[in-house]
Amino acid sequence: MASRRAPRIAALGEVTEVTIDVVNPTRRALSLRLTDDLDPCLRRLPGPDGNEEWEMGLRVNLPPAGTVRCRYEARPRTRGFLALGAIHLRTQSPWGFAWRRSTVETADTLQVQPGIRSLLRDRSGHALRRGLRTAGSRRSRQWGDGREFESLRDYAEGDDPRIIDWKASAKRRRFVVRNYEAERSQNVVLAIDAGRHMRERLEDRERVDFALAAGMLLAGRAQSFGDRIGTMVFDDRIRHVSAPRRADPPALARIFAGVETRPVEPNYPLALATLARTFRKRSLVILFCDVIDDVVSKALVTSLARIGRAHLPLAVAIRNPALEAVATHPASTPTEAFHRAAAEELVQARAMTLKVMRQSGILVVDTPPGDALVRTLDKYVEIKERGLL
Repeated sequence: MASRRAPRIAALGEVTEVTIDVVNPTRRALSLRLTDDLDPCLRRLPGPDGNEEWEMGLRVNLPPAGTVRCRYEARPRTRGFLALGAIHLRTQSPWGFAWRRSTVETADTLQVQPGIRSLLRDRSGHALRRGLRTAGSRRSRQWGDGREFESLRDYAEGDDPRIIDWKASAKRRRFVVRNYEAERSQNVVLAIDAGRHMRERLEDRERVDFALAAGMLLAGRAQSFGDRIGTMVFDDRIRHVSAPRRADPPALARIFAGVETRPVEPNYPLALATLARTFRKRSLVILFCDVIDDVVSKALVTSLARIGRAHLPLAVAIRNPALEAVATHPASTPTEAFHRAAAEELVQARAMTLKVMRQSGILVVDTPPGDALVRTLDKYVEIKERGLL
């Protein structure tokens, strides 16, 4: 008899442990080999005896009427719902002349969510310290240019002159400024492009994985602001829409675990028109994407500018460092020169599109993949503190 215990939830990029208990119901010692079926997107890590032991069958010696617990570690290669299937046993005969095969039909599902911890490891910055300094759902004061008046204080060097309270300053005969609280209970819509550009692998992950992890981190921060989070996932069709509700990171993680990219062009006009119809209240619309293709980029800019009449659009463009490296690498052969010219053209087209977006009044975060979490959170906190929404 054999049974498996596996976690229900894991994070992309993190190691998870699986245990298998093997029970000997007989009164004699047993020698057997053990393995189990894993989803191709789960990689079993080498143990003390090496990874081949599990793949070929881990050798287990069971005492009479005894139990042995076996462990191994696995790392998911992608998000999603990954299956752990049947357990396979080969039990040696008492005289060692033959093996008896048996299978324990069991199934477990590992829900792999966007990995945040592994992306933040060894990274630090003002945004993370500022954005996460107040955890939980308690009320927190974030000084900024929001519309909710909080208190008066003396002017300090570097304060925005626009927040000087001239009446209070005249009474006190010194400059006094108004403190405002960052506004609360606002709508934030996370729009995830799941088309071909987001399918590209960067730093051993798909580009969309960085977007989803940034969305998860932002949702956790939105809890303390009391903001409501809505989501939309799309490619050439609308794949998922959920109305704004109080930020619930675990529920959002379940949605994001099932996001699949497809090798199709994203339909930005359809997605943003649907968003405008679905989300009526003015919202901060954070679109995670990247831009290269001129035709697709034109549709993106036009559609974002259109919803900017009712919402505040923010485009988080996750760039490809490898492409930029090729565009600046010295060419020593004709082939390398061709590659560099093609890369330069793509990089310039992307920069031009982002420039047009900014000129159209669209907020833009242009970020390397590893910094997407911190920079997105930083921009969100800045928008809250300045009362831009």
